[in-house]
Amino acid sequence: MTHTAVAIPGEPGTPSTNTVRIAAAQAARRVIDFRLQADEALAAVERNLAELEPIIARAGEGKCDALVLPEDTLGLLNWVGANEALAKQVLPKAAKRMIDRLGSAAARHRMHLVVCSDFTESDGATYNTAFLLGRDGKEIGRYHKTCPTWSEAGARQRGSSFPVFDTPDLGTVGMLICYDLVVPETARCLALAGADIIFFPTMGGAAIGDDDLGVQALRVRAAENFIWLVVAQCGSGAMIISPQGKIVAQAEGPDGLAIADMDPHGQREGGDALNWQRDMRARLFRERHPEAFGILTDPNPPVLAKVPIGLTSQEAGRIMARALTLGEEEFRQANELIGRGQTNEAIAAFERLRQEYPATWIDRKSEEPLARLRTGATRDDAPHSGVAANYPGDAGIREDPAVLFADNFEGGDMKKWDQQRGRVVMTEDKPNSGRWCVQMPMERGQNHGGDAIKWFMPGADAVYARFYVKFSPDYQYNHHFVWLGANQRTNKWSAFGKAGLKPNGTYYSTGMEPWFAWGKNPPPGEVNLYTYYLDMEPDQKMNKYWGNGFFPPGPGKGKAARESRVIPPLNQWQCWEFMIQANTAPDKADGKQAMWVDGRLVGEFTGLRWRNDRDLKVNCLWLEHYGYDEGDPTKQYWKDSQSVWFDDVVVARRYIGPIQR
Repeated sequence: MTHTAVAIPGEPGTPSTNTVRIAAAQAARRVIDFRLQADEALAAVERNLAELEPIIARAGEGKCDALVLPEDTLGLLNWVGANEALAKQVLPKAAKRMIDRLGSAAARHRMHLVVCSDFTESDGATYNTAFLLGRDGKEIGRYHKTCPTWSEAGARQRGSSFPVFDTPDLGTVGMLICYDLVVPETARCLALAGADIIFFPTMGGAAIGDDDLGVQALRVRAAENFIWLVVAQCGSGAMIISPQGKIVAQAEGPDGLAIADMDPHGQREGGDALNWQRDMRARLFRERHPEAFGILTDPNPPVLAKVPIGLTSQEAGRIMARALTLGEEEFRQANELIGRGQTNEAIAAFERLRQEYPATWIDRKSEEPLARLRTGATRDDAPHSGVAANYPGDAGIREDPAVLFADNFEGGDMKKWDQQRGRVVMTEDKPNSGRWCVQMPMERGQNHGGDAIKWFMPGADAVYARFYVKFSPDYQYNHHFVWLGANQRTNKWSAFGKAGLKPNGTYYSTGMEPWFAWGKNPPPGEVNLYTYYLDMEPDQKMNKYWGNGFFPPGPGKGKAARESRVIPPLNQWQCWEFMIQANTAPDKADGKQAMWVDGRLVGEFTGLRWRNDRDLKVNCLWLEHYGYDEGDPTKQYWKDSQSVWFDDVVVARRYIGPIQR
């Protein structure tokens, strides 16, 4: 085996000069619909593989020696949970396609690759498995997850060892998967086996807690074991951490890469004034007292008597599989009953959810609305029924399973957003909450406003976006505002730049914005939804497909709509929220959209056919303050300078509601 040269006390070793370039991907989670048949699921696997190949190509073109892709590389987790019997037929085929196709893509660049998926071995046992592929695309070895969660273990076997693999240039390599790293002993076992690098495909952090705690736990695991830790996490959080616990690279944006040049045998210096080591493993791993650690191998330590659990692992697994699939939809539907004022039906729905999903997030999140509904809550209480109701001040809201994205701008920057254009300014000028908010000025002759874009690929069938907005005291009008869009998974821009065109099935979108009505409405205009969908109507005069306006109480601009119009105040923060729910099948017009102002439902529109492809999901939020250019015939309505401010943005799979203060 190839091991790091170990320095003996008092005699510093010779540093290595073997530098390699390693990449960790934060590939967007590509979830395969659990309703698909086996052959359809394999076809979806092929589509996901096609989307992963460009990520591999980018790492290869960047001269990387190794790339790690996240856990559930294929996106089959939910499908496997709902199709346990079929999974044993599909998983071997899917894994072979993954290794063959992605291995070949990496081999074209002579690059190692780590991929991860559920896999059924020849003995019929299913494991959550990480595969290490060599520069030739062939498998070097595999690792079976040893510490799955209680619910995950029901349908899967636990791994029984921590193998390490020697490579000519990467040193000695080990792998862990997701929840493994919440258990500190897993990383220590690999370190004691001589691992220089741990490749870590995951869907989460290394601790039960908030984002910051999870990151700090990852740093601690690297530092306490003096190993390089390469974290490939779904959608966000990909990073590379040195043996000294320093984050040396972080990825940005969907499908981004964290890339670092490292010496697998370096950066392990440390010690005290009397006993300094070039490689601290020489000291730390000799100073252990393993004979005293017997309780670590006891499968039933005394603490378990204090915390009994009422479910078997198999029962918990079945419940969690349903919670990840049908349960999420059922929870959203129960919340919608509250929004429609159907109190008795909502109570029955939440009671059933608690019975069917005990000890899950659905059970926990159903408690609050049930308690409120049973004490006589009505539709007027709808602002308190959303995700935000469970997180006073929005503290910790990013951790909610329904939340896709959140930014309160308290970092003082726009790093969480994928793209900015025009004028986007961070400011401390009277934010809605906290210290910071974002301002988008619009200045004639200098800019057309500003925008910020966030993709959350592959998206969801129902998406809600909540944001706080304030218009400057002298504000007049704007041309377009805040959008939700559905882009093709292979083209994240497919919903952009389509003004005047009828959607052809490759995109759809809606924007919540104030409509100026050619100067007839008072500033900043009447709140409406400006919508592009499959069955939209053309402009009769111009024969162009401009967005169709949906105004309370229904589509169009009739007398009833004018009487119920919503005109936002100027120089005052207001909570806006809107949503899209896609139609369930290409031929069904059962989609909808809705909008809320300060938690009050001001418009709900049903019977919409958004898409003719079930895989086309809502996957983009676009904060836009767009005004005019000199060729715009509406320019006489715009002021020379005006601003809008945004704060406390949350995107989720269900209703969010205003901040609970």
